[in-house]
Amino acid sequence: MPLIALDAMGGDNAPDAIVAGALDAVQQLDVSIALIGNRSVLDTYGIDHPKITLIHAPDVILMDDPPLQAFRKKKESSIHVGLTLVKEGKADAFLSAGNTGAIMSCALFILGRIKGIDRPALASVIPTNAGCALMLDMGSNVDSKPINLEQYAIMGHFFSINALGVPHPRIGLINIGEEKEKGNQLTHDTYARLESNTKIQFIGNLEGKDILNHKADVIVCDGFIGNTLLKFGEGLVDYIFHEIKSTVASGSLATKIGGWLLTPAFRALKKKIDYEEYGGAPLLGVNGVALVAHGKSKKKAVVSAIRTAMTCVNNRMISKMAIAFDTDDNQ
Repeated sequence: MPLIALDAMGGDNAPDAIVAGALDAVQQLDVSIALIGNRSVLDTYGIDHPKITLIHAPDVILMDDPPLQAFRKKKESSIHVGLTLVKEGKADAFLSAGNTGAIMSCALFILGRIKGIDRPALASVIPTNAGCALMLDMGSNVDSKPINLEQYAIMGHFFSINALGVPHPRIGLINIGEEKEKGNQLTHDTYARLESNTKIQFIGNLEGKDILNHKADVIVCDGFIGNTLLKFGEGLVDYIFHEIKSTVASGSLATKIGGWLLTPAFRALKKKIDYEEYGGAPLLGVNGVALVAHGKSKKKAVVSAIRTAMTCVNNRMISKMAIAFDTDDNQ
């Protein structure tokens, strides 16, 4: 049974949503939870479950704390303590909805990189018209080299197989056109590396319109582009649903009736694109399973992220990735 180190203090809805998610997870899943946070706070919840252990961590990393400062000055934070449990083999994975920069910095310093990986990358599972796809990097590296993007592709390949159940992931490179010669020097050089890499199934360049059409299972880009696309997508979803509600509310009686009749369809669409369905974003390339949940996560998202962490652990994703990179092929 996997043991997940869960940061109880990170996120906009912590610790209420995190505690609720932990309680739901141990009821629904074959998992144990190390719930990490200030004991004086956690004790107020009266948690009494054989699969949940409370671990004291008096320091709290705030959302606006500088990442390096958080690592150096808050050694007893829930993030630091949780990642140390993974490092020492006392937990199988770490999950937090807290300060993303701090999680990445602490994970890099505490867990270290998998041998052969230059820079870890933050990935995100995104909905498409035929299931979901994985996109990386989502902002951990805004200045990437071709070798970094090639490594993102390989890491995404392994995560898709071992966490998303895609047997033969198709890898696509974000560019301004499908043609091989399109783009800048980074995409030109990256294309050449991906095309010659026999470990992955590279299908070529992807335009922005291809992302949601599931043309690829793994979508590779640098962190500047990935983070911009992610934030635009979140804003677009909010805009669309706001406009739908506004149009129905201010419309005619026929419009209101039509909106009422379409309510089940709207709910199904919202469920499909809801980040809570997909849980945490994996930090790939560090030597341990580490996931970053959305800052607004509620208990459903926490359970989803715990399920993803369990899948990574049970499928030995880190060891498989380490074997793939323990060669001279990627240097």
